Amino acid sequence: MKVRFVGTKKTGQRYATSTRPTSESYTKLPEAARKEAPTINHQDELFSDVVDTVTENEALGPKGDLSLDNEEIEEDDISACENFAISIQEVDDSTISTTEVDPYYEEEIVYTSPTEEDECQRQPQSPQIHVGESADLTTHDTNTDVEYATQKFIQQFLTGIHGCSAESHRESLIAHIEAEGPDNHHRLDRLVAHDIPHTLDKEYILTAETDEETTELTPDQWQALFTGFTTQGSDGKPKQACLHVEQAPQTPPSISFDVDSILGFVDSPAVATHGIRFYSAPQYSQNISTDVHLTLARVDPDPERPRLIPSRLRDVPHFIFARLEGADFITFHLFFPHLPCSCDFNRLTDEQLSRWFDNIFYPAVRQAYDVDRLQHLPASYRHALATCRAPRVENRLLETPTYQAQLQMSYFLSPQGLQQLWDRVLAATGQPGLQDFRNPELFFQAKNTKLLFKSPDAPHDLQAVMNSFECKLRRILDFSHIRSDRLYIDVGKETCPMPDAVPSPEPQTYLWRRCCIRHHLGQLYDGDIPKSGQNFFHESMLRDAGAMTTLTPVKSRLRRGGILYGQMYSLTKEIVDAARTYPFQNLDLRHLALDPQLRNGMQSKPVLCNITDRAYLASKRRCYYGLTDSKQRSFGVREEYRISWGLFLSVLTVLRSLTPEARSAQLLGRPSYLWVVRTTIFVDYVWHNINKFTTGFKLIRAQRSGGLTTWEQTKMMDMFLRCLRVAVGGHDYSREGALWWSRRELPQPAGLPRVYYGLGFSQTLEQYGYCWIEPCIDWTLLKFLPDITGLVLFGNGTLHQRFMKYSGHARRFFGRSRCADLGLEWLRQYAGENVITDQILSWLCHICLQQMRADVLHSIQGDLRPQVRTTILDDHVQFCRNGLSATLVNGMTAVWGNRVSVKSPQEVAQALFGLNDGWLRDNWENKPFRKLHQWICTALQHMPTENRLLQAFNCRLLRYLFVYHWVLPYPTPGGLAPRTKDGKRRWFSIDVQGEPGLAIEETSQESWYWARKRWRQGYPTPLPQYLRWSQDQWQSWVHRHIGQTFSYEVRELRNDQESFAFSLSNKPNGLRRNPLRGIRDPVVRDLRTNHDDNSSILHSSSIENEADVLATSQQVIPSYLQPELEF
Repeated sequence: MKVRFVGTKKTGQRYATSTRPTSESYTKLPEAARKEAPTINHQDELFSDVVDTVTENEALGPKGDLSLDNEEIEEDDISACENFAISIQEVDDSTISTTEVDPYYEEEIVYTSPTEEDECQRQPQSPQIHVGESADLTTHDTNTDVEYATQKFIQQFLTGIHGCSAESHRESLIAHIEAEGPDNHHRLDRLVAHDIPHTLDKEYILTAETDEETTELTPDQWQALFTGFTTQGSDGKPKQACLHVEQAPQTPPSISFDVDSILGFVDSPAVATHGIRFYSAPQYSQNISTDVHLTLARVDPDPERPRLIPSRLRDVPHFIFARLEGADFITFHLFFPHLPCSCDFNRLTDEQLSRWFDNIFYPAVRQAYDVDRLQHLPASYRHALATCRAPRVENRLLETPTYQAQLQMSYFLSPQGLQQLWDRVLAATGQPGLQDFRNPELFFQAKNTKLLFKSPDAPHDLQAVMNSFECKLRRILDFSHIRSDRLYIDVGKETCPMPDAVPSPEPQTYLWRRCCIRHHLGQLYDGDIPKSGQNFFHESMLRDAGAMTTLTPVKSRLRRGGILYGQMYSLTKEIVDAARTYPFQNLDLRHLALDPQLRNGMQSKPVLCNITDRAYLASKRRCYYGLTDSKQRSFGVREEYRISWGLFLSVLTVLRSLTPEARSAQLLGRPSYLWVVRTTIFVDYVWHNINKFTTGFKLIRAQRSGGLTTWEQTKMMDMFLRCLRVAVGGHDYSREGALWWSRRELPQPAGLPRVYYGLGFSQTLEQYGYCWIEPCIDWTLLKFLPDITGLVLFGNGTLHQRFMKYSGHARRFFGRSRCADLGLEWLRQYAGENVITDQILSWLCHICLQQMRADVLHSIQGDLRPQVRTTILDDHVQFCRNGLSATLVNGMTAVWGNRVSVKSPQEVAQALFGLNDGWLRDNWENKPFRKLHQWICTALQHMPTENRLLQAFNCRLLRYLFVYHWVLPYPTPGGLAPRTKDGKRRWFSIDVQGEPGLAIEETSQESWYWARKRWRQGYPTPLPQYLRWSQDQWQSWVHRHIGQTFSYEVRELRNDQESFAFSLSNKPNGLRRNPLRGIRDPVVRDLRTNHDDNSSILHSSSIENEADVLATSQQVIPSYLQPELEF
């Protein structure tokens, strides 16, 4: 193999040609720009001088960099430099597919323009390197794939990446200044306002005690903070984020090499020369959960298609098997390609683990080892599981949040018996009944070994690092058992600042120039960039700093040569990376945007809410600690490739033939493909970038009235929580549709396309260098603009997806709460419209009752007929004897007798909807229908009191409860409608006494009574049709009835005259039973002595009838007397 090195005459000529300013080497300026260039005014002369200086430095390489003395940069020059920026010519983000994402690798599709393809083939500006020759990559026909990949790898690691040329940077800078003007360019420390409340360092979310600490922001402050618009300057444009104005001291960088990961397959555990420690009760948390870019065939989950399909390792059934003795950073996992499992594998079941250990593994161990060793091992899997749990369960005294029930216990197996053990295992898997374990694959890996395999003597010598790694590996592994064709090594290169090399050391941070790593990718693939497998990321919401990953196509020459995967990123991720756990990534954090009552309605256990709260606070705490304590640290950049073992040996062979100077990379100056920022400035920027979103979330939360969170506030808080997910570290924002798109149209099978709105990062990031929010929010009201608020991708439509484990029940709950919020908004908007107010109140009552029926049926769904279970959410089941008996498998029974805890329909209503009344509701206190009712009551309580809507709502709710439900669920502390000994559900039957000929709707509430064993025959009144209206239908009806009044006289019916005296009056005239007095719990009697308005849904009042509640200047007709509404 011919190997040539940098520095030859031919290479120098080629480099000189590539850097010559020809029309082919860069994109020309527009004609207007070339004409106006000589006539730049005196204000722009400064920018021209700076452009020349920057370009000169880049063209001269390290010598030009070193000629800039730190002392020559004065404060005046720094402040003046804030007014210009360099804009990188990048691939147009609009051409990047963000919806047609490969579901296998989750890759971004990248298209390259012809101009970029030409640029990619140019020789890049290289740093000064002590090598004599460069690998000649022109002989593609003669070189093998491994030789080709070897030359590529050595060139990348020793020569450096192929970034943009100095001419390209200069042209981008001039064009950018011409397009944006000289004034709108801001350093990182002036991009995000610092004069806002600091919430990142607070150890709480928000409580009543901390409300007073919250500082309000003016609309202008809100707008400047999140949209970048300021009232002064910038010609009405958002602030332009500019990394080029950052002036950091010139320090020489250092290069070091390491090996970060090892992964591959072996044919036997005998590969461990010093033995293994196997786990007797594997924990599924140690399963492979990330994509390691390796595949393995597994059985198709579809039983009707018995075949093996290639799958990612994490999707193949497996468990952690053992760790290497003497090198515990190496672990073994066992994979079972033929073991049936679902499409998304999570863990092996206890039954499968028991079969493996009891029928295969332990019998093989007993045949391979003597009894003196066997007596120390568990007897079975269940014995091992109980042993691992014993120390934490049996000795437990207190309930603690950090409690872990299972210990990780391992047992040593000597290397002498490992081969015999494995032979027995393979033989056992071929026996009948155990063949689903056949052909097991033994996979080993070691992750995050950067520090372990760095060479302390020569960290910049690639050969020394690779030699040291190979020697250490051969001491602990028997390579005769390693499948060398399935062994991969991650070799890394880090470029870090050396502040100790300058007189006044100051921590610095390196960031990849995003344009340069795109350009480098073109050189890696010889100008033919694959359309999939290449991912580009933005660093902390900045356009010009980023990262990249590349997965070589299966049929590419790089893959055939042994390069599987590569990545380039900034090492600032170490601040927030905790074993691949990044802050604010918990999907359930979005629940914090929900109203607490609705949130409790879905998370019936308070501990679930506390877990989410703690996760949010823990993310804040980690960011605060990490950023605050990292200001005196320097951070570099990393380049890493996953290569095959064959390529590793090939590279090592070539390196051994080179001189020590030739195989060592030493940079004498700052590379042009890196941004250099003071660490204090960059860390402060990230700190305030996170803080502004935590502050926005907190301030919106502080605006809740009486603890009520409207859906508009939920949307705003959800938006801030979504932004927090991408506020720090590298992210591909195009995968966050709600953040990325401005307006999105999705075609529908019929009719017009569906339109959605987002924050528009795709526009602002490209234009202004930072993820500003587009003008879609009214910052005075802190709401999305009225014409798009129903179409934004935040709030109801997305939050309920996290509750899909509860099937469609959660979706309907959020849908009804959204309808209730819409009705409440109309009540506020049309407070003086009696027709609309009356109808909306009826709608709200029915919404609560709909949710009650759904919750009751959902809680007893195990007793429902199969065909009924799938239609629970359709609200077709009528709560009467005929309706329920047709749905229940075991029938139903009515409660009767003196031992019944409730003895009137009113007491049942109190138990179902009461609040703070002393009722014990152990398992259904937070049922969705109760939380929905409380939420509506809270909203009505804060509306104008002259209409007394809260009292009217509760009156009507009670009336509808009896009219439409002749059979009510019998309430007990343990649940609703509990079972009898013979499996029947217990119900509370009610009936009504009325005058002959009087319709049931016209009877008074006093007429409803407990029917005991008797059932009322027939069916209740059908539900109103408007319960099935869409939002558009409701909106149309509301608009048609604005200004209308009731045109006919209201009859004074008996039920209106008496108007639920049992609940709304202190006069117990004619009451058969006071519901509060009927409860014998002494706690209730104590509560009654301190009665308040929230102690019951049956609020005390002097209102004589429901019509009086709603009437202002005229009387309102009861809803049941109104003609059926038609749309």
